[in-house]
Amino acid sequence: MELRDVVKGIMPVKISVESTAADALIAMMESKTDFLLVERTSIDDAYGIVTQRDIVEKAVAEGNDLSEVPITDIARKPLVVTNNLDLDIRWIAKKMADENVSKLAVFDRDNFMGFVSDIDLLMAAIMDTHEQPAKEAN
Repeated sequence: MELRDVVKGIMPVKISVESTAADALIAMMESKTDFLLVERTSIDDAYGIVTQRDIVEKAVAEGNDLSEVPITDIARKPLVVTNNLDLDIRWIAKKMADENVSKLAVFDRDNFMGFVSDIDLLMAAIMDTHEQPAKEAN
């Protein structure tokens, strides 16, 4: 199964670098996700990722007011990305394993397509496994 098949149903959710931890948490709740792409400050900057865990560890646990914490203080950069939608999911899984990440940002040129998580890959792998016998029977 190719990466493009996996990202079809994924909603790209991102947040501006001017945002706060509170803004990120609200965006996560509205989008029913626990992670967001943090946009670049300039063309020379790297994209970042912020997760609910980042907000807990870097803002809540330190007793900070979430509306006062800039997203840039808690986002992790650089982001692990891929631009090749034609890759088989096994290569995406290998890249994620090599980079020790559970989420990979997917871009089509400069267009953010969304994040692929380890759960997305597992679901795609099991779907692919169940389709194999049907393909072989034809």
